[in-house]
Amino acid sequence: MTNRNLLLIFLAALLAALPLTVPLAVGLGGGKPLSFAEARGSIWRGEVRRAALGPLTLGDLSVGLDPLALLIGQTKAAIRAAGGDVKGAGRIALTRRSPGVERFSGSLPLTALGLSGSLTGDLTAREVTATFDDGACHEAEGEIAAVVHGLGPNPMALRGRPVCQGAVLALPLAGGVEGMALDLVVRLRADGRYSLEATVKTTDPAYGAILAAEGFTSVPGGYGRTGEGKWG
Repeated sequence: MTNRNLLLIFLAALLAALPLTVPLAVGLGGGKPLSFAEARGSIWRGEVRRAALGPLTLGDLSVGLDPLALLIGQTKAAIRAAGGDVKGAGRIALTRRSPGVERFSGSLPLTALGLSGSLTGDLTAREVTATFDDGACHEAEGEIAAVVHGLGPNPMALRGRPVCQGAVLALPLAGGVEGMALDLVVRLRADGRYSLEATVKTTDPAYGAILAAEGFTSVPGGYGRTGEGKWG
């Protein structure tokens, strides 16, 4: 038997023992940036109640560590979130060096990404993979969409795809209704910082008053506003 096979047997035995020795609450740790009211079960299959990532509420989570990822030196978990700002399911990477999500489908409100005032809407993701490596955006794919309310009488549907822009993960969205076009770009960094940039192009002067009331100012080609914050 080779040394490699012996190592695999040892790792398999270790993984089999972990559910008996590592409760989910210990595996998660708690405190900043992740906080929660209660964790039940093991790191292989557990539930987390009233979880939050800084000001972002995650609600109740179902969590299960991926043993195959551990065998190749990665820490990943399947996760399902409900009852909070984030709703959806996918896999998350738990390492500080390479955080991210894989094949996540779900939604979160745009207010959690810097949209404010009377403007509302949800960002939805379909099969989105977004990972970082040593603090820089490493991989971005999938589909994103949003519906924004508050810019005129009709909701505005936006679509786009996540991309890496240098070290930053960018979520560019674009769409419009008759007389108005909206470009919305959310930028995320590995340390939890985010920014939102909205640009509206319109030839209808009636929309100008609406945009000014929402904090938009004149920029080349239209009206713009920005917001920023940090999770954790």
